[in-house]
Amino acid sequence: MWSIKLSISKIQLLISTLFYSLLIALCLVMFANTSLNCYTFVIVLLLIIEWWRSLCYLKTIKDEFALFHCINQIYWHKQRWHLIHNPLIFRYIIILNLKSRHNGKRCTLLLMVDNLQPNDWRTLRFYLKQIELT
Repeated sequence: MWSIKLSISKIQLLISTLFYSLLIALCLVMFANTSLNCYTFVIVLLLIIEWWRSLCYLKTIKDEFALFHCINQIYWHKQRWHLIHNPLIFRYIIILNLKSRHNGKRCTLLLMVDNLQPNDWRTLRFYLKQIELT
């Protein structure tokens, strides 16, 4: 077992904010002076709600994180999770597809390099590269 404490990723928050800001700006530009201009307010409101939901989700990626590499399970968000697929491991991002042992709920956990300390990031990548799901 290997465990660490995750912190909230400021890079994820920034990327999410920039992405939704870009979508809102495109929406305002593309729908200006068209027949869809009356729906622009609704679309912008929906984008703002989705942005807020993404920020709330990204703020939940914190606190204790434990990897049971011998049984391919993870402890995060106060419950144990099975790995569904092999983890996607990139240089600055790790994507984990998880299934709860408690209620069977599925979740995608997106970890970025600033969620952890640099040594912990390297160790986590090392352990996750050793996992082979069949």
